[in-house]
Amino acid sequence: MAVSSPKFRIAISGGGIGGLALAAFICKHSKDVAVDIYETKTEISVIGAGIAIWKRTWQTLQDIGLEDEVRKRGLPLPKEGEIRGPIFRKADQPSEGVDFHNHMMPYGPLTLPRPTLLELLQTTLTDMCKIHTSKHVASYEETPGGPITIHFKDGSSSTADVLVGCDGVHSNTRATMYRDLAKTDPSKGYESFCEPKWSGQLAYRTVIPKTKISEKDPNHQALTQAKIWCGKNKHAVTHPFGDTINVICFYNEEGGYGKPFTAAWVADVPTAEVVDRFQNWESDILKVLQAIENPSRWAIHVVDRLPYSVAGHVALVGDAAHAMTPHQGVGGGQAIEDAHILGRLLAHEKTTVHNLKEVLEIYQAIRLPLAQKAAERSWNNGLLYDFIHPDHSVKADATPEELKSLGLAVGEAFAWLGKGGCDEDWTEAESRLLQLN
Repeated sequence: MAVSSPKFRIAISGGGIGGLALAAFICKHSKDVAVDIYETKTEISVIGAGIAIWKRTWQTLQDIGLEDEVRKRGLPLPKEGEIRGPIFRKADQPSEGVDFHNHMMPYGPLTLPRPTLLELLQTTLTDMCKIHTSKHVASYEETPGGPITIHFKDGSSSTADVLVGCDGVHSNTRATMYRDLAKTDPSKGYESFCEPKWSGQLAYRTVIPKTKISEKDPNHQALTQAKIWCGKNKHAVTHPFGDTINVICFYNEEGGYGKPFTAAWVADVPTAEVVDRFQNWESDILKVLQAIENPSRWAIHVVDRLPYSVAGHVALVGDAAHAMTPHQGVGGGQAIEDAHILGRLLAHEKTTVHNLKEVLEIYQAIRLPLAQKAAERSWNNGLLYDFIHPDHSVKADATPEELKSLGLAVGEAFAWLGKGGCDEDWTEAESRLLQLN
């Protein structure tokens, strides 16, 4: 039952994974903090691939009781210990390719469709949380000592004691924050952080029936084993799942980072566009690409390394703060880990309307460096897969022995995902909170 007079009110811009997770952690740990989620769309929904829940992130979701919900739905739980991952293969030549790394993941993550995760998070919300759909946050105004005024695209407005931007890579919350920072110190170039940057990378996604491959080549290696087909400036991922093969192809334009991307960020494209990107590759991957249907092209945009994810009583969570490339499957998890620390801090009995600024700064100190390190790791993974990492050059005719060091680097890049650590992060955050006056 909602309290008649909440301790303070939190406004969340965005009802995606980060926004719902933040509300879930607040509802779990507090009965007197009011939460309003403002979602742009007419309903809570999400697009994109499934999300991998690695060990750190799973620990936070256990905190809000999602393990029971996962069990009820008969979904496979994460697995401790090493499990077999994809085989990495050099494939950027017309002759037969070379397998160079049989990947063992340090932990078996929980993989969920994004809509399922949103459903699970919504089961944890209490009547202290209200979801407002068709409400697109356009900007905000913050005055010292007063509430934040939130302006919506429909011309209406609302107020809150804290605004949290969970509004993705295009975040209007981030844009407003950095425009305001630029006014206070024009010399720092804060305007450059308002808009996301094109990473220089394109992702082509599709799913094909296995029969399209097996009818022509019943022994094709993509039918039974996940593979990452690597080459200079591009790579392809094939993952058999049931009667289908999931296919994602990545193309890295040399010198493309930060260039304007004027076409649609997501667009349907002809199969020929994908095949053309991989001309002169080995025949096995070309057989897969020639069989794909209705591929979509995604221009991968990122957020430059922000100096701040907090200003006054406003904070950024998830892609709004650190949108990253997808080469380690941790972007969604980082939003949840942000929400875990920020939500528990805001819900804590020691947090009051008078120390909110300092509380938000604790969140920033704990989470921003960790999330930015995850983004750096994901970026470096892409360089490894695309044979352009400065420490691991790959010759056109490289042998398995010459590729060995690259395979070891790929394996080491995933080691941290088998470790926990979110409990320790919370312990440090709470310790800092308790030291506030």
